[in-house]
Amino acid sequence: MLMVTKKSNAILKNIDYYINLPWTYTIENDVDENGKHVFVIRVNELPGVVTDNYSIEEGIKDIKTEIMPALFEMYIQDNEEIPEPINETEFQGEIIYRTTPKKHYLIAREAQKRQQSLSQVIDNLIDVALSSSKK
Repeated sequence: MLMVTKKSNAILKNIDYYINLPWTYTIENDVDENGKHVFVIRVNELPGVVTDNYSIEEGIKDIKTEIMPALFEMYIQDNEEIPEPINETEFQGEIIYRTTPKKHYLIAREAQKRQQSLSQVIDNLIDVALSSSKK
């Protein structure tokens, strides 16, 4: 088992550590070349890590036992930092947002029209953008 020391926090981590992180997956339905239904499974935090399988469970098992270990070994051999999923509990909901005076004015005007705070308007706009990007 290969070991790696992460530069940012000097904790010794192995491939099992990375495989067992809380990765998120996108699962899509598709049809193979024979017309059979398959699931296309992607690891959201690891671009390019994708497989297809007739079963979601088997597809995720393939990702965790074959694809991810090979990828992590490649990162280690190339002395590259392995990306980790973002931990939702680390976020407090505070974002410092800088924009142009014109955009600030337009958002303030929209907030006044909606009778909402600037933060509520920005949150609503982000919600709309995120929901449309998932389609």
